[in-house]
Amino acid sequence: MADGVGGHGNGEIASRMAVDIVLKKFRESDVSLPPKKLIRDIFNEANTALYDIGTTDRKLSGLATTLSVCIFKSKQLSIGHVGDTRVYLVRHEQIRRLTNDHSQSGLQVKLRLITENEARGSTMRSMLTRSLGFNPIVSYDFKQIPLMKHDRIVQATDGLYCFMNDGELSEGVDRLPFDEICPYLVALAERRHTDDNLSVQVVQVDQLEEPKYYRPLSILQQTTPHAEANMINEIQPGETLDSRFKIESVVNRSGMATIFKARDLKTGGIVALKIPHMQFESDVAFFSRFQREAEIGKKLDHPNILKFYDVPEQSRPYIAMEYLEGKTLAELMNEVKPFPIDDALQLTCRICDALEHMHQNKVVHRDLKPQNIMLCSDGSLRIMDFGIAKSSESRRLTFVGFSTTMGTPDYMAPEQVRGKRGDARTDIYSLGAILYEMTTGTVPFDGPNPFMVMNSRVTGDPVAPRKRNPEIPPELEEIILHAMERNPRFRFESAFKMKTDLENPGSIIMTGRASRLKAPKAWKTRWQGNRMVILSALFPILVFLTALLLNKCHLVGR
Repeated sequence: MADGVGGHGNGEIASRMAVDIVLKKFRESDVSLPPKKLIRDIFNEANTALYDIGTTDRKLSGLATTLSVCIFKSKQLSIGHVGDTRVYLVRHEQIRRLTNDHSQSGLQVKLRLITENEARGSTMRSMLTRSLGFNPIVSYDFKQIPLMKHDRIVQATDGLYCFMNDGELSEGVDRLPFDEICPYLVALAERRHTDDNLSVQVVQVDQLEEPKYYRPLSILQQTTPHAEANMINEIQPGETLDSRFKIESVVNRSGMATIFKARDLKTGGIVALKIPHMQFESDVAFFSRFQREAEIGKKLDHPNILKFYDVPEQSRPYIAMEYLEGKTLAELMNEVKPFPIDDALQLTCRICDALEHMHQNKVVHRDLKPQNIMLCSDGSLRIMDFGIAKSSESRRLTFVGFSTTMGTPDYMAPEQVRGKRGDARTDIYSLGAILYEMTTGTVPFDGPNPFMVMNSRVTGDPVAPRKRNPEIPPELEEIILHAMERNPRFRFESAFKMKTDLENPGSIIMTGRASRLKAPKAWKTRWQGNRMVILSALFPILVFLTALLLNKCHLVGR
């Protein structure tokens, strides 16, 4: 991936030339050539070509670009990198950045002059300290890491990663079907008004080829039955699990589990099976979360909640669920903006019914969002994904507070941003945020990066819904703002009471919430915004003075 340097008019030409040279060099290289030497040859040849053209042709003066090259070979990932295009590894529902930013803001982060969050919105983000083609000799980074099955490697430009946090990036890459990942990430960055080149690509490791001396003996393969799924290999379509579930196809594959479409040979019906990958079955933390999700799902029985089936005898951990066909509420909200008011009310009432059932059974979802609500082809609705749901009857889990890996902030309640566990009113806030977006066509809080979005919901209120869509009745605006009160004590006490108001708008007592809304406070003070510029200007001066002082001390010593 290459991203032409924006300060030069020929950035697009530079990035295209770099990619063409990389591909040509790779195709012509000897397959036995070590990746490290191949990457060295690639960077040297591409840099020389760009530098020579930039110095001999005035029209193409200053050709420069970022460049990240990933080579998959011998169960290893080899990375060559210069500039600020990033490479990420998503594994075990965790995201890890594999490259460093060669930019002024990246240098400031390294020197601890600013934080990573401040760097995302820094005016010096686009000022590179290293690039391809700008100097006669290129200085690039090289890194190698071992790969695992189901790893997903992401390459992205700053126009994408600066407009979302690592949790949102990880969630999109890890949970979505493979062909939906890039469109989802691009749409998220565009919704946050990205102002730069927007490119992303994802590679998934489906299989790792073992060296010949590690492969199973052929005589063992010939004598091993293949009709039943066993504990040696990952289950595949065509196999039968526990003599009951005939695996038909893969629905979705994440970094930690795969969801299959299967036929229940006992009932003849179609089910969905969520099966964790083999390497996680012995992971205590993962197994505890997986078991908790299964227990919570089985105790809930409501037409608007995904149904879990009880399978007493299992040869390995898995969850059997009803198989759904349709589209998520998030997909529909991207297609229709805003929703017709009557449709939004009908959907919200049905979600209220499901939440009330959950809360009566002492279960809090804690991750309610349009991506977790399925609108089925038969017109029904299901709430899904209880991966981080909590039950007050279950063993209490330690909650370490907010981190950048918690996921999208668009529907999080303020108490979640502050690191609290939340209760039933947390789900009500999230539902209020969903209803806000359905009726206005936009999320309640917007900003150039997710940290500003989270700061906004903690320090202020959203824009009044009727200012964004005058067709919203005043009574509905009152309901939305009631559900989205920053203080949980002032929200609806239950989903049942919220539904009662939705169904009886004439009985609502108007309190003028829209007139009392407060704008969010600025995320950074003027000093915080100028601090990085001041410190950056002082840094070379301090270095010069230190060198001068050391030189004087040396002369005095002589």
